[in-house]
This record gives sequence, structure tokens and C-alpha cells, in this order.
Amino acid sequence: MSQQGPDAASQARLRREWQAAIAIIVGGFIVAALVAAYFTWAPAGFLSGEPARVARQRTPEERQQADTMATIALCTSALETAKSFGIIPSYTKLASTGLQTTDVQGRYVCLVTTGAAKYTVAADLLCRDLRSKRCVNVFSVTRDDGSVLYQRHS
Repeated sequence: MSQQGPDAASQARLRREWQAAIAIIVGGFIVAALVAAYFTWAPAGFLSGEPARVARQRTPEERQQADTMATIALCTSALETAKSFGIIPSYTKLASTGLQTTDVQGRYVCLVTTGAAKYTVAADLLCRDLRSKRCVNVFSVTRDDGSVLYQRHS
């Protein structure tokens, strides 16, 4: 008995099947690579569904207002911390919206008053979230005559 090989028509069908299988495998790898690239390099807000924020330059007035608000937040937090420590009276208020810098990076001085006495509160800014009490740490409280009421030991 002699064995006969596949005829030309069945060889053509077999070739097409192999070509289709290879095309499906290559296409699957391409789709997988595109999905991986999408999740790797897509912007953070893009994946969460949040609308993208367009960065724009602030006007000098807007910058000044933001700086003033940050100054008030920093000084208010330092003032409230000093009040909670019992260093200054509970009716003490901010004397100005100004902020003084020091030679130490991240340390700022705020002026506060009771009406009868004036104080300076030096505070260290530890992080950027001024709403958190952990970000503002009181370093020292002094009276206007120079007497030190409180100073943190470093």
C-alpha cells in the first residue's frame, strides 16, 4: 500500500489556518502591549475619570492673595498651637497678616497680640498641608520686651 500525501487544496487550507493562527497571536501581543502602555503612561487623572486640569499662569493679584491666605493659615495654626500649650492667653489674635522669615529654612515668625501685650511666635513649617496641625510646629514664643516664654529644644 502506498500512502498519498495531502493534495494541493488541503495544503492551501492548512497554510491559511496557520497564517490565521499566527495573525491572531501577533495581534494579541500587540493589544497586550498597547494596554500595558496605556496603564503605564496615562496621566493620573485620566484613569480616574476626573476632568483634566489645565494649568494657567496666576496673575500677580492672585499670587498675592494665595500668599496672604497661606500666611494667615500658617500663623493661625501656630497661634492655636501656642494657645493649646497654654503659653499665651486664649484671647490672643493675629497682629498682622505679615510673615517674617528667619535664617533657618522653613521657620517663620508671626506677630500676635492680646491688645495689652505683643508676642512673636516662631514656627517651623514641616509640610505643605497647612490644615494639618502636624505641619506647623511652634519653635518659640517671646514677648515684645524680649523675654522668652517658650522655646523648643532641638
